[in-house]
Amino acid sequence: MAQYYGNFSAKTAQETVVEVQTGGWSALPTTALEARNLVEVYNKGENKLYLSFDNTAIIKYRAAIGGGETKIFPIQDNLTLYGRSQGGGTRVIVTEYR
Repeated sequence: MAQYYGNFSAKTAQETVVEVQTGGWSALPTTALEARNLVEVYNKGENKLYLSFDNTAIIKYRAAIGGGETKIFPIQDNLTLYGRSQGGGTRVIVTEYR
């Protein structure tokens, strides 16, 4: 991780499972780990997972990851990441590092 995100090496990691539905945006995770530096999102389901920092965004304007894919965000606890599925819900594993 350090080669991609500066001189960061995690001392703590916390995993959270979030069931993301199609009806609206869900915070990933529901409550952010205090003083986190990095968030890893793994789409464990079969449906696409759309990601945004805006919970009012229209899906067609957002990036998505497919089932079995991971996306990493070097964000702190003051930013909320949202996920939304389309065509059925999906299970998401969110790992936060600090």
